[in-house]
Amino acid sequence: VLTIARMLGVPSDMADQLLDWSHRMVGMYQANRDRAIEDAAAEASGEFAAYIGGFIDERRRKPDDDLITALIAAEEDGQKLTRPELVSTCILLLNAGHEATVHAIGNGVKTLLESGRDLARLVRPDAFDSRVEESLRFDPPLHMYDRYSYTDVDIDGHRFRRGDKIALLLAAANRDPAAFPEPDRFNPERDAGKNLAFGVGTHFCVGTGLAKLEIKRAFETLF
Repeated sequence: VLTIARMLGVPSDMADQLLDWSHRMVGMYQANRDRAIEDAAAEASGEFAAYIGGFIDERRRKPDDDLITALIAAEEDGQKLTRPELVSTCILLLNAGHEATVHAIGNGVKTLLESGRDLARLVRPDAFDSRVEESLRFDPPLHMYDRYSYTDVDIDGHRFRRGDKIALLLAAANRDPAAFPEPDRFNPERDAGKNLAFGVGTHFCVGTGLAKLEIKRAFETLF
């Protein structure tokens, strides 16, 4: 969370508060959430949005060398992000920028330790890129995302209508034997660069490069 806060320009002493808001908000992803979790998430969302909104207003008055200032100035075809768009983008970057990375590191370390392989060889610095990719394929931090069908479409015998909500099981796609032979086996020598842990297409995660670098550095440091 400190890494993302520094990139955005948010004061580092807000890290604990940002973490609290984020934890309460991502509670909405739990399959067994209850009303208390939903209420806590709604409250955190409101507080988070109010803080970020105020910070954006401050950056408009006093620009700095940070990502929030860059987002405020960003323009495409004469169009700039609206204030609500800026707020939601910053919250997304703060939440997605650390929650998933933390869990990817934890899952990856667990996978490496339980692999039964020679750790000295497994954690060679020159091999960490493939280890990161395979650990993300084998046990990704996020298993499912909801999407909506933009058009009527038939896929593999299933009919989806425009507006239908679809659960995409990214973790299941990462275990597809047509794409990854022996998919239920952790294979650090595998070319797993086409895993879907970060999504694909229009929804491919904008923070993929940073996340993979953080995971790699964490692996190198821990091992």
